[in-house]
Amino acid sequence: MYTENVIVKDWRKIEFSFGLVYPNRFSLGMSSYSIRLLYFLINSFDNIACERIFIPDNLSLKFPASKDYSSKNELRSLENKVLPDEFDILGFSLHFENDFKNILWILDKAEIPLTIQERQKKTQKDDSKFPLLIAGGPAVTSNPIPLSKFFDILFIGDSEQNLPLFFDLFQTYNKQKISFEEFLERAKNVEGLFIPILENDVKRVVLKNLDDSPTPIFQLISKIPSKKSIFESNFFLELNRGCPFQCKFCISSFHNYPFRNRSYENIINFIQKSIQYSNYDTISLIGSCVSSHPKFKQICEYIIDNGKRLTVPSIRVEHLTQGIIQLFEKAEIKTITIAPEAGSEKLRYALGKKISNEKIISIVTQIKDSQIKNIKFYFLIGLPNEREDDIEEIISLLKSIDQLGFTKNSLRVNINPFIPKINTPYEKEITFYLDENLTKLRRKYQRLEQELKSINSITLRFKNFKSIIKNARLQALISLGNQQVSDLLLNYYNNGATPVGLQKAEKDLNFSLNDYLLKVKECYSPWKM
Repeated sequence: MYTENVIVKDWRKIEFSFGLVYPNRFSLGMSSYSIRLLYFLINSFDNIACERIFIPDNLSLKFPASKDYSSKNELRSLENKVLPDEFDILGFSLHFENDFKNILWILDKAEIPLTIQERQKKTQKDDSKFPLLIAGGPAVTSNPIPLSKFFDILFIGDSEQNLPLFFDLFQTYNKQKISFEEFLERAKNVEGLFIPILENDVKRVVLKNLDDSPTPIFQLISKIPSKKSIFESNFFLELNRGCPFQCKFCISSFHNYPFRNRSYENIINFIQKSIQYSNYDTISLIGSCVSSHPKFKQICEYIIDNGKRLTVPSIRVEHLTQGIIQLFEKAEIKTITIAPEAGSEKLRYALGKKISNEKIISIVTQIKDSQIKNIKFYFLIGLPNEREDDIEEIISLLKSIDQLGFTKNSLRVNINPFIPKINTPYEKEITFYLDENLTKLRRKYQRLEQELKSINSITLRFKNFKSIIKNARLQALISLGNQQVSDLLLNYYNNGATPVGLQKAEKDLNFSLNDYLLKVKECYSPWKM
């Protein structure tokens, strides 16, 4: 394995160092556009060395890290093999709530005290020095409160504009011109920086013009000789941010508004330079709704005409015209991903996806008649006002699609539990995560598996219902959590980060997950953007 465009700086010629942490494995981190963008952006400062840190691929993690007997040397940066505690700043890019336990494992394994309070005590006691811990990303912007015991500074919103201001301020502190307390006091005046110990009011930063986001021409591209390598070897091209459709469950629509497109001219210039400077076969289009770009078709055509392959994320059904399908055929796309979310039109319309079953059948028929053949579907269960009939309608819709004549395993079906996100219209919709309803959620999965597993064309992408539901419930708790939840999660981590560990944490802290969710249902909210 090797990675192109790695930046290795001479630490004797920099003013401070930045450990860029993705709290999961290399393959997932390198499939994140955020990691590539931040790596390029931070290293564009001559006086800063930015190096990547991931959880080791060769380890099966044991929680807490004190019970994991692998060497802490496993956790060195990729570029200069530096230990996490040797960086001036550790910056975490957080996308998924269920990576929370991995954050604590990384800090613990690096022998960095987990909480702000513990680090302060250690510093006062023996002048210990620890990296400044910061974090940003969708999970932070959504709700930073469950993370506020652990991080010194949390970035809310887009970071392109405030990172230079933050770095200037940190450099002043790093040169010992101001105290740590003065540094934090000044940091709270930088737009988008939440300082947990100061509990300052903060406004989400929005990069209004996406053309102002620097384009990583020299982009990290990993060459991995493995069938499992999907996106690491692709070049990422961000078309837009936010989403114009305002689906009620979607954090992109409500945490990343307004919807913004990069200009066509900027995109074409980006592609031209990337072809000149980087060696890759495929461009992956990035955005919550790439097909809403007004020049989407022309962008795809330009990529194909320049001899590059193309991948796209989930695409709106109503945007899949015959012309777009033919274009995808030309791009040698093997699978199209769509997200009906629900089987019934009533439930789907209530979500904000006003797409009829007739339209879905029409589009998948056109895909079946093309050279593409494979379709990946995303459905949600446990939605607000969902009835047993709505589960039957998922089954009915998929059976109707199967009858169109799809070949074996060509329909890949993902069915996930709905997870309420704070500051969205559905943030209070926690009904199916209450104790008395968890069995109902499992039965929905059992019913879906029972009816769909024997259909030749369908491959089900869900296993172990109990585990899926427990993880989703924990993710919902973190998404909606407050300071008490922060304490609970620390106890959960120390008790092994397992479902049994969560139950023990509830008992240790006299905390009821069920009562907390009921409190949310009654309109309690720990965080407002």
